[in-house]
Amino acid sequence: MRMRRLLWGAGLLALMGMGAGCAHDEAKQARSRGERIGEAFAEKVRYTDQLSLLNQEQIALGHLALMKSSHPEVKAFAQDLIRNHQNSQQDLLTLAQSKAMSLAAVDLSTQDQAIGGAGAEGVMQGMEQGEEKYDKKFDKQVNQFLEKRNELAGLSGRDFDKAFLEQVKEDQERGAELIDQGLEKYRDDTALALLLSRTSPVIQAHQQRIATLRGFIGD
Repeated sequence: MRMRRLLWGAGLLALMGMGAGCAHDEAKQARSRGERIGEAFAEKVRYTDQLSLLNQEQIALGHLALMKSSHPEVKAFAQDLIRNHQNSQQDLLTLAQSKAMSLAAVDLSTQDQAIGGAGAEGVMQGMEQGEEKYDKKFDKQVNQFLEKRNELAGLSGRDFDKAFLEQVKEDQERGAELIDQGLEKYRDDTALALLLSRTSPVIQAHQQRIATLRGFIGD
């Protein structure tokens, strides 16, 4: 399974302000500038990919809990988990579209993946730096999630509830770390920083609720 990350070209060309008919030195400088822009853009795309994957994982786990859990409070939490991460995902997709980014969309039941568009030569060279390594990492993350989901699907009753809450707890901690990283690194990106600032209290609320539910169920 391989995820190819490509770009929508229009937004990047506007960002770069590159023109046609450059002399040799100017063209070389333009390619170099494009590579730097492509590398920075790729890094941001991959960061938002991680947020997107987290959302999709939590939605999938929430649906599993609705099917497997017999605890009404766990089911209620699962519904909220689904709704909150669906809202977060929609906000993320809207943001990505406004920035000419194409995020990886993974169907965690079929493992199908989405593919984006195209960009300029220098930008694509910068974008492709580290792409193969990232693809492997992304695929590994998806496979690891599928293994965990399948393990959860084999449980029932209190065993399922405990394992479900523990998994979501780990995932929400990862989400909190991602948000902190993004707020630090992309604080100059107003739109992304605002999205992360809205998401942070939701993650915190999930963590608090998990702690309460684990108290109900018992460790």
